[in-house]
Amino acid sequence: MNTLTMTFLTKEGKKWNLRLPKVREDILDEEVEALMSAIISKNVLFDGEKELVDIESASINREEELIA
Repeated sequence: MNTLTMTFLTKEGKKWNLRLPKVREDILDEEVEALMSAIISKNVLFDGEKELVDIESASINREEELIA
């Protein structure tokens, strides 16, 4: 299972993470950046000082399922 971790900056200058489990194996950097930009531009999560204002980083944690 792959988990996408997106890190944003808030108006306060603090980092805030959003994790999405089960992302596609073939997700592109451009798709992640577009998603993060849409979250910021549509302001769907917070307002005020906690409002997300910039992209800090993104990473994908790839985990393989092991069968015993």
